[in-house]
Amino acid sequence: MRRLTGRGLRLAAALGLALVSSAGPAAGQSAGEGHGAESRDMALVGSHDLQGRSAYQPVVHLQGGRWIAYVGHHGGTEAMPKPLNSLTATAEFNGTSILDVTDPRSPQYLAHIPGEAGLGEAGGGQMVRVCDGKTLPKADHDRVYLLRTFGNSAHEVWDVTAPARPRLLVSLGGL
Repeated sequence: MRRLTGRGLRLAAALGLALVSSAGPAAGQSAGEGHGAESRDMALVGSHDLQGRSAYQPVVHLQGGRWIAYVGHHGGTEAMPKPLNSLTATAEFNGTSILDVTDPRSPQYLAHIPGEAGLGEAGGGQMVRVCDGKTLPKADHDRVYLLRTFGNSAHEVWDVTAPARPRLLVSLGGL
């Protein structure tokens, strides 16, 4: 069995954190203990509540020496259609969360990009993909780009070179 060290270990830990961050511990468990089933060779090292938003198709990207997690969210729920963004003190429709998970024991919430209004599958910004500009034929090689859905009505491209300050580049509707 090959052991992960250094960058590979940080990536694996960050990805694991992103995948379990919205689930949280089961009732009666602390964040440090596993549920017993299928937990061999794994341990929860950190978590984040994602402002109470769902988590769907998270991706972790090495960017500027930091590991950044991009997490898509389904639309809201009837009980909570617009959760509070604690960074802006504004209620926002679920969309895309951006976290620095370089230290998986202490993930830092950087930004939330609101998604389309709607509940469940009808809203949010569920699908996310990230790439460096140098992998695209006509893009700025010094930039990092996010492609995401805007609910069911559009796809959007964002410049996330500064992950705490995402900038919309284009919205492609009617696809």
